[in-house]
Amino acid sequence: MVSHENASDLADMLFGDRRAVAQQYNKMFAAADFDQDWWAATQDPGKRAYERYLKLLPQLSATETVSDLRDLLTLHEQATVVDPHLGALLTVQVNLVLGTLLEQHSNTGEVAAALAALLEGRAVGAYVLTEVGHGSDLNNLETTAVFDPADGGGFILDTPTDTAIKFMPTTAPPPVDGVARFGVVFARLILEGTDRGTYPFLVWLADADGQVRPGITIRPLPEKPGLGMDNSLTRFDHVRLSRECLLSHTGTRIDENNQLISPMPADNQVWRAISRVRVGRLCISAMAAAVSRAALTIAARHATQRDIASMVGTRIPLAQVPAHCAPLLEAVADTYVATTAVELALDAFIEATDQQADEQAPQLTDLVSLTKYVATSTALRVCDEVRDRLGAQGVFAHNKIVVFRSLRDAAATAEGDSYVIALLAAYRRLSLPDEWTPGSWDNLEPGDIDTPDSWLGWLGARATYLQHRTLETYANATGDRQARWDSVYDLALAAAEAHTTHRAAQALAQRAGRLPAGPRKVVEDLLTLFAVRQYQAHGADMSPDGPILATPRSLRDMRGELHDRLAPHLLELVAAFELEAGSLRTAFDTETYTTQCANALSSVAR
Repeated sequence: MVSHENASDLADMLFGDRRAVAQQYNKMFAAADFDQDWWAATQDPGKRAYERYLKLLPQLSATETVSDLRDLLTLHEQATVVDPHLGALLTVQVNLVLGTLLEQHSNTGEVAAALAALLEGRAVGAYVLTEVGHGSDLNNLETTAVFDPADGGGFILDTPTDTAIKFMPTTAPPPVDGVARFGVVFARLILEGTDRGTYPFLVWLADADGQVRPGITIRPLPEKPGLGMDNSLTRFDHVRLSRECLLSHTGTRIDENNQLISPMPADNQVWRAISRVRVGRLCISAMAAAVSRAALTIAARHATQRDIASMVGTRIPLAQVPAHCAPLLEAVADTYVATTAVELALDAFIEATDQQADEQAPQLTDLVSLTKYVATSTALRVCDEVRDRLGAQGVFAHNKIVVFRSLRDAAATAEGDSYVIALLAAYRRLSLPDEWTPGSWDNLEPGDIDTPDSWLGWLGARATYLQHRTLETYANATGDRQARWDSVYDLALAAAEAHTTHRAAQALAQRAGRLPAGPRKVVEDLLTLFAVRQYQAHGADMSPDGPILATPRSLRDMRGELHDRLAPHLLELVAAFELEAGSLRTAFDTETYTTQCANALSSVAR
């Protein structure tokens, strides 16, 4: 039995002010335009995503959504739950493309025309950044835009080498009739033979009739099973652009004397040029956490409808089988922590914006990067676990788990490979001070199932100790900077991940402290389960002189007792995600799956 009051309290704890916005989007996505007949295979989910996007666009206050980060993240989350293909499309159209155009210092001329076409659904955009030879190595992009003063001045866009071919952006003509395509293309601005850094340029790629513009060659990449996105290879050959096509939120332009005016600051210049990517990483982190929540909601519903033969000959629902529910409870614990990590990154980003701080500063960049790494890693584990727990039901597309997993895989790569950007964030943590003081952890109370503070203390001690070992090993390493980094990268990443999850667990505990006694105790048990599993998995990393938490009994016994205590609360823990049946639309909605199968056969007979 689900306690709706407890579920509501838990939802407030997880989402705060965003809860009301999520409910509004839930109602929007409950409309018939987002229905799915899951007995009929969708032949082209990518095309359907574009069709749904064009129907959704008039219902959105898109320009306001882009400027409201809480609204933007919530839109991405809810769209992903309904249709992962649509969620992936929105990250490009709303955040990257629309966000970039709205940031421009002057929205006139060609920029104004592209903005109007995008908002009216007459065109879609592409964010044309990564190259075959570079990927996340953005400082070394090779595509060039050479300023040519002839004919009133403009730029010549070229792909100078094979490694500069644009790889992955959705540049192909849209799979819907009557819609053009333009791109925000990143290239090195060359002025009078001097490289002035990477800037975005507005480039029309294909007309509304599907005709690719002269000088541009586009070839769709091979199919990506599970996620319909029109990723492509793109080459530019002497494509002429007007002066107005140079984009910059600082008002960068080339004046009548061919001088560069208001260039982006040289420090961290590439990141300033791709400012929407950092927001995109936050959106993708939220989408990955939403995938975990949606997958667990489906698994919990399935567990109440599917029964099995017990060892004594009776039938029992899977929801009452510890071997089935225990892995789901552990996935729920991971998901609560990942969800809170996203909320912390969101709050930090909004605080920086409100205080007019530098959004491009490495500290905020690294926080978002590590959040993305934790959220996408969690989604991988959760989707794999849920797929197994669903058995045969997990392999069908209409139950969404395989599609959620595909979205997670795409998310781990999009806006910077999660592993690579996390390593970079871990590398920058080498400049932090060593705060390890072994004696301060000697007085920790032994860890048992009713000592959540002890477990939180150990999570913090682990993060600090791993950072200490990283700094100590790096200081004693020999060779050049690359060789020294190669000797500690694994330690550094472990320390960074431990730091991120500890902060999230600590914040979750603080928020739980404001709940009534019943749900507060449930969250404390959930956090203790999370920490016990971390201890089991990573306790050996504390050898030989790290923080070891004394326990009065075996970790296995504590873990089992926590499973027993949390099992009656599985449904309300998942109900707190507030994913209505109208949003998920799987086989485990209002009617039982057995009833729906019988009805499907009856309709054939009729």
